[in-house]
Amino acid sequence: MNTLDWILALIVVMYALAGYWQGLIAGAFGVVGLLLGGWLGIVVAPTVMGHGGSVGTSLGALFIVIASASIGMALFQFVGVQLRDRLLWQPVRLLDHIGGSALSAAAALVVAWALGVGIQGSLQLGSFSREVRTSALLGEVNNLMPGGATGLLRRFNDLMASSNFPQYLDPYAPERIVSTGPVDPAILADPEIRRAGASVYKLRGANSCGRGVEGTGFLIAPGALMTNAHVVAGVGQPTVLINGTSVDAQVVYYNPDVDIAILHFYGTAGAPLHFTTSAVPDQKVAILGYPEDGPFNVQAARIRAEQRLRSQNIYGQGTVLRDTFSLRGLIRPGNSGGPVVDTNGHVVGVVFAASVTDASTGYALTASQVDGYLKYAGSQPDGQPWPTVSTGDCAS
Repeated sequence: MNTLDWILALIVVMYALAGYWQGLIAGAFGVVGLLLGGWLGIVVAPTVMGHGGSVGTSLGALFIVIASASIGMALFQFVGVQLRDRLLWQPVRLLDHIGGSALSAAAALVVAWALGVGIQGSLQLGSFSREVRTSALLGEVNNLMPGGATGLLRRFNDLMASSNFPQYLDPYAPERIVSTGPVDPAILADPEIRRAGASVYKLRGANSCGRGVEGTGFLIAPGALMTNAHVVAGVGQPTVLINGTSVDAQVVYYNPDVDIAILHFYGTAGAPLHFTTSAVPDQKVAILGYPEDGPFNVQAARIRAEQRLRSQNIYGQGTVLRDTFSLRGLIRPGNSGGPVVDTNGHVVGVVFAASVTDASTGYALTASQVDGYLKYAGSQPDGQPWPTVSTGDCAS
């Protein structure tokens, strides 16, 4: 148990004592008010606070949810007290006290769990986010929650999140940061890495939620790019920026589970990049991309470990297992979909997430995880081009 667990345990005991004195009937009404108020706060917070990304937005959203839940509980509890006072038979009053204690304790844990799901996705809340993710109490509550419960909190999670990356771990799953050697800046001068940069492009678009999105893609065949699905999610007409010119592209493959998309476009570009599955932990690599909608950028990095991560898809649904490399290096929004290359300029992985607990750690889908989708870079078996596919709803 960490520090947060002890604080939560104290809060739960306090709620249990308060629930004992108020009783089951008043407590039940209070819990209904708490949950309805909290739900209303989760629905209203994204509208009031706008888009996520700052500590002020995250804290404001938390305040709205907590205030709304508290008001709802107080109002409903008042009604419950009026009904409870009509109980006169002592054995029934005792059962009412015991039930109230259990109900209040359970309600406190459920509300803490719901807030924790959103908080753990916020890099802005730093060490507190790490405490939430490693909480033993909240982890046990999460194990007891029905499947898909976190999906109901999606809008609140998006507001609390401090980046445009999807969640890369299950809620309350501990993040394993494997130690490795320091990055080597000398790799930035490697001629093969510099040559690979000529095949990496910026992607832009407007999604169905009315927001502009941008990311990175790289050439896998003439006129074909690979990127992340969350980069083009809900985007009807993505564009590729080639030598300062925007070229329309069509999405021919879209996988929101693995988080991969393939785009076709017409235009002159560089040489396709090749994949390699021979990368190993502690290997020196480079991260190529267009972070924060800026110019082309290369970051020296090193592979920490190969890890199989369990999480939900980019829409916060289902359960997905991804084969990934955890990386020591700087990954920022906009790097999504960019290649991680070795000193031969070969692709060892595709960037898809950054850690919310460690600013020097990011994640890339391994080459072996994504190279099976290269068939969508060319034509169909009958020689016909692949049709354009839907990119669903926006992911953030």
